[in-house]
Amino acid sequence: MKKTIVAASLALLAMGGVSALAQADIRQEQVNFERGKGSATVKGSLKGDQTVDYRLRAAGGQTMEVSLEASNASTYFNVLPPGDETALFVGSTSGNSFVGTLPKDGEYTVRLYLMRNAARRNESTRYTLNFTIAGSKAVSGTSPAAPPAVYDASGKIKCSTGTPTLDQWCDFRVVRNLPASSAQIWIAHASEARYRVLHFAKKRFTTDDGAGITARRQDDNWQVDAGGKEFYLIPDALIHGG
Repeated sequence: MKKTIVAASLALLAMGGVSALAQADIRQEQVNFERGKGSATVKGSLKGDQTVDYRLRAAGGQTMEVSLEASNASTYFNVLPPGDETALFVGSTSGNSFVGTLPKDGEYTVRLYLMRNAARRNESTRYTLNFTIAGSKAVSGTSPAAPPAVYDASGKIKCSTGTPTLDQWCDFRVVRNLPASSAQIWIAHASEARYRVLHFAKKRFTTDDGAGITARRQDDNWQVDAGGKEFYLIPDALIHGG
C-alpha cells in the first residue's frame, strides 16, 4: 500500500511539477493586458519550493503563446486549463515555449516552479515570462474566421495568389510578442473571405493547416511562400515594430 501511495505521488509531480500537498503555498498573480494590447510580460524570482500561478482569462479558440527565460535551467512552467489540474503543457518535458489553441472559455493558469532537485537544494532563479493571447481560432486560411479584435498594428502588405508576382494588396493584423521576437500575423485573402495565419518565432514562419512554408530574405523583408499557392512580402517592421 505504501509503495502505491509513493508511486501516485511521483506521477503527480511529473504531471504538475508541484505536489497536491503544496497547493496551499502557491502564490497567485493575475496577468493584466494593457488596453488595446494582446501581450504582457512579467518578471520575478523564485527560491526553493516556491511556486507562482499566473492567471489570465481567455476564450476557447484563441491562441495562447507563453515563453520563459530564466537564470536557472531548472525553471519550468505548466499550462493548466480552467478548473482542472491536468496540465495542457508540462515544461519539464516539453521545453520553455508553449503555443496552442485553447479548448474552452475561462481562467487559465501558467504555473512556474523549480524542479524538485533544484528546490531541495534551495536554489533560486530570476525569470521573465512573456504572454500573448490572439484572436479566435487560427484556422490558417482553411475557412472563414474573425481576425483578432485586439492587435498591435494593421495595414496592407504585398501579396499574390498562384504566382509570386506580389502585385496585389492584402489587409493584415499582427499581435507581437516583442520580448520573444515573435508574432502572429493574420492576412486577409484579397479574393476570398478567409485568412492565412502565420506564426513567426526564432526567424521561422509556421502555419496550422499543414501548408508548407518557405521564406527567404529580400532586403528588409521576408518573402513568404505558403504551399506554393500564396505569396506574401512581410516587412521586418511589421513583425518587430518601428
